[in-house]
Amino acid sequence: MRIDPPDARAVAAAYRHCRRIATAHYENFTVGSWVLPRRLRLPIAAIYVFARSADDIADEGTLTAGERLARLAAWEAKLDACYAGRATDPVFIALADTVRRFDLPIKPFRRLLEAFRQDVHFAPFASFAELRAYCRNSADPVGHLMLALFGYHDAARRELADKICTGLQLANFWQDVAVDAARGRIYLPLDDLQCFGCSSEDLAGGVPTDALRALIGFEVERARTSLREGLELTAHVDRALAREVRLFGWGGLAILSRIEARGFDVFTARPVLSRGEKVRLVLRALAPAPPRPRRRRRGALQDRPVAVAHGRRENALREAYAYCQEVTRRSSSNFYYAFRLLPPDRREALCALYAFCRFIDDVADDAGRRDPRGMLARWREELARAYADRATHPIGVALADAVRRFPIAQQHLLDLTRGVELDLTRRRYATFDELYEYCYLVASTVGLACIEVFGYRHESARAYAVDLGVAFQLTNILRDVMEDAARGRIYLPLDDLRRFDCHEDDLLGGRYSGRVGALMAFECGLARAYYLRARVALAPEDGGSLAPAEAMRFIYERLLARIEARHFDVFGPKVTLPRYEKVTLALAAWGRAQLGVLHP
Repeated sequence: MRIDPPDARAVAAAYRHCRRIATAHYENFTVGSWVLPRRLRLPIAAIYVFARSADDIADEGTLTAGERLARLAAWEAKLDACYAGRATDPVFIALADTVRRFDLPIKPFRRLLEAFRQDVHFAPFASFAELRAYCRNSADPVGHLMLALFGYHDAARRELADKICTGLQLANFWQDVAVDAARGRIYLPLDDLQCFGCSSEDLAGGVPTDALRALIGFEVERARTSLREGLELTAHVDRALAREVRLFGWGGLAILSRIEARGFDVFTARPVLSRGEKVRLVLRALAPAPPRPRRRRRGALQDRPVAVAHGRRENALREAYAYCQEVTRRSSSNFYYAFRLLPPDRREALCALYAFCRFIDDVADDAGRRDPRGMLARWREELARAYADRATHPIGVALADAVRRFPIAQQHLLDLTRGVELDLTRRRYATFDELYEYCYLVASTVGLACIEVFGYRHESARAYAVDLGVAFQLTNILRDVMEDAARGRIYLPLDDLRRFDCHEDDLLGGRYSGRVGALMAFECGLARAYYLRARVALAPEDGGSLAPAEAMRFIYERLLARIEARHFDVFGPKVTLPRYEKVTLALAAWGRAQLGVLHP
């Protein structure tokens, strides 16, 4: 519908009105930033004030929901009047001039109002698909309007703009998790909360637990992927618009990096960018861009696929593996240094496997979880989805790729889950046979899965993996006697305690004595025996491929030696190895494998 130009003085006054409102609101970046052509700054201010005002109506806490909806209806009536050439409100007088000059469609404005109506009757999003649908109304229309101001109306560029706008919206949500939770709004998808063992009460509590940090880390990667993919738009638009897209895209990435730098803690303080950081982003956006390929004519992008399913899958897989590698690195695990000996493809698979094992183990160790059994059940479901190539969690996505490339039996991982479940109900082991079964479930199964990634020729490698797993777990049990006692757990067989005239209270109370030292020496001897069994089972032909496992053996045997050097007193500071020593031992294992030397 044609909109006739109104009085020039009224239009100028209306634009000044919009400009004052726009510059008065805090945003991560100045609205209509000066990196844009001057001719677009006032039109962008008019669009911004339309949306900002509607947002304020939806969030007006002193009004009832009915009153807010009525005001939004009145705001939409003004929009209709604007497109009919009957604008009287200064915001819509300016908007009418913008619509007329740039031939803007009404649909993006209506979609924004639909999002604001949804805000009035806010309900948590059951899934990311629901959250994404909300962003299609609350964020993506802004990108469509921006493209239209530059004369772009094709679907391909809009799809790329959607990635930028949704990524920015998600970054804002994760930046404001604590603020929104205090207002009773949760933008984190409920199935993601459930998948990570979190609840709305956790968000309201404002305590950055490990589970919440892991969840925020996952959502940050999701937003980061969207922004990075959307930045491709800069190669297909005018230089002025490309600068603005880079500015906003980089700004969103900077916010996500700030969240990550805080260890994904969005509760202690709201992650924001300083004025200096914003200035640096503007200067970076203004810097000369690298040479660009010959420019296509407008609309030519419609002929090419913007992001085919395969490309999306590859991006998701890269992000999933990066997530698993970060889990492995942050755990300060002895396994991390052994994995560094592997080629990239095997290292990735091992990190996926380790991350799964780490998360399963954490379910039993995190006393704050409200439903650990339910959490383990959901991880079993995710494991089944991974083996069916339908995983949803980043660990599951990476694991699904790993099990496609390496013959990792699902039963090993199910057995691991069963072993971890024992920790929820069992606090004592009467005999070593009972403890051995536990060690097999929680450790040997991991070894049996890992050797499929390492590779081996002889069946004896399976016996090697089983015995080494038992030795590792016994070493962990000895090292963590005091930590486990704090949880009310005693893993050392009760038969052995009686044999050395020790009592449960000796371990639970952290009381070292000659009897306790003799008990610990005996258990260390058992661990040494299983290390010896593993070394004997390792065939010379498998020494090279199983060098990472041997690196772990070197590290764990050194831990055992440290316990022995302390005269088996495990009630002091936790026995650990410095990083340089782990690296040295891992390199020694690799060197021996290259020389064909199996045993130290």
